Amino acid sequence: MSRLLPSAVQQAEMNPSPLRVDGLVAAVYSPFASDGTLNLTVVPLQHRYLAQTGVEWAFVGGTTGESLSLTVAERKSLLEAWANTSTRLIAHCGAEALGDARELAAHAAAVGVAAVAAMPPTFFKPASADALALTIASICSAAPSKPCYYYHIPSMTGVATTFTMLDFVRAIEPRSPNFAGIKYTGMYTYPGMMDAEKVLNYREGKFEVFSGREEMMLQALSIGIKGHVGSQFNFAGDLYNRLRTGFARSGLTPATETRLRGLQALAVQLVDAWHDNSPTGVNGAKYLMNLAGVPVGDARLPSLPVASAAAKLRAAATTSVVGLQHRKSSCCAHEGHGTFHELNHRMQRRPKAGERVLKDVPPRQAEARRRAWVVCRVAGV
Repeated sequence: MSRLLPSAVQQAEMNPSPLRVDGLVAAVYSPFASDGTLNLTVVPLQHRYLAQTGVEWAFVGGTTGESLSLTVAERKSLLEAWANTSTRLIAHCGAEALGDARELAAHAAAVGVAAVAAMPPTFFKPASADALALTIASICSAAPSKPCYYYHIPSMTGVATTFTMLDFVRAIEPRSPNFAGIKYTGMYTYPGMMDAEKVLNYREGKFEVFSGREEMMLQALSIGIKGHVGSQFNFAGDLYNRLRTGFARSGLTPATETRLRGLQALAVQLVDAWHDNSPTGVNGAKYLMNLAGVPVGDARLPSLPVASAAAKLRAAATTSVVGLQHRKSSCCAHEGHGTFHELNHRMQRRPKAGERVLKDVPPRQAEARRRAWVVCRVAGV
């Protein structure tokens, strides 16, 4: 009889635990060539850039990755390209057709991702917590050995505006043994942060909550969220890591608040730089990744090409993101002076854009130098 009982390994696979990420998960851009086709040769450059700025995780094919503008075949090939790197992966599998979402989830599990996630269909929307739970449970069941997360972004999906995520968690808990938690991007939509906190505290923290609003990282950290998914981590992971590790080390106290709030203010400036300077329909955030030296290209239609806004966005990146004009002139303007010179002096070769590697740099100096390099790359100087 005991032979028929599942082994400990099989039980773990049937009921996978939440990831419990303590760090940054970059919502990575899908790289396109000038003709709009996927350019998978850029993925290794994206991976290297993330590694150089302390980002070990990627959320592939989400909103930032323009998932619903890609075919199922393209989404599979994109995920396979990322699976060939050492970045740890969460694969977004949500789609308008439930069959497509299940196919993507099964494929992601076969590729070997750490977890899957899904937003719901957005045209024929789940109208209640039960309907949403049944939908997401069906997607989760296609990858039963992987932790499965719901991607809550009501500003884009229009779903879950009449019920809370706590209602949804209670509805899906008995229906999905591998449901692991929520990527909570609806922080701006009531009940937002307090709903996220209720989910985080439900059944003594049974489920994981990722913050999907990096510009609210300090608030998320204050309620106990440790994993953060965001697009800004593509090009400024080191800035956000400074904020995250600073909070973990000392908390928000009278002695640390000026520094930590200053870092959060820089993060908000980073969002403002592209948000306030992008014409309607233009993906300015993706352009910053190009400025940083990783050629991810334009967003795909129906987003508009960035060309007409390029000069304005570059100027915004140089002034408000760097905010820090003194850094631009002191360490970025020429390689013969300051941090940029020291960094290049320690490298064995001059790499291509996006391939700079820190060598022989003491750990305490490495972060400051990475930050200076990222600021220079985003500023385009």
